[in-house]
Amino acid sequence: MTEILVRNLVREDIKNGFLEALDALRPASHMTYDTCYAIYDDIKDDPNRVVAVAVLNGYIVGTASLILERKFIHDGGRAAHIEDVSVNSKFQGQSVGRLLIQYLLDVALHSGCYKTTLDCKDDVAGFYQRLGFVHNGLSMRINHM
Repeated sequence: MTEILVRNLVREDIKNGFLEALDALRPASHMTYDTCYAIYDDIKDDPNRVVAVAVLNGYIVGTASLILERKFIHDGGRAAHIEDVSVNSKFQGQSVGRLLIQYLLDVALHSGCYKTTLDCKDDVAGFYQRLGFVHNGLSMRINHM
């Protein structure tokens, strides 16, 4: 197999497997390209947002996002939050997720973050534990829609 490259999302990726990669997490490929381009344009210049993609032979096979947050606590330190980790179902089990997480952890470390957190379902907790994440409390939420 050709080597998987992980890098930041570029506009052209939207039509090159990005939405299909997201489909493994939540349906996304039904969105129009215009909607996707508007979302991309809204976040592309935000220094506190990173959308990473895993590329295999020019095709996007996975994605994950990182949000950087400046805090008033920890002497104004920064925390990172990993979101929307998704690997195209045809490429799961091929280390795509691990490569995406390692990439985002490197970004967080080089951004001076004192911690990186993520929320996940119980059935994938083992995956994140193998990457060094530890259980830390309880995640709660309110759905607004």
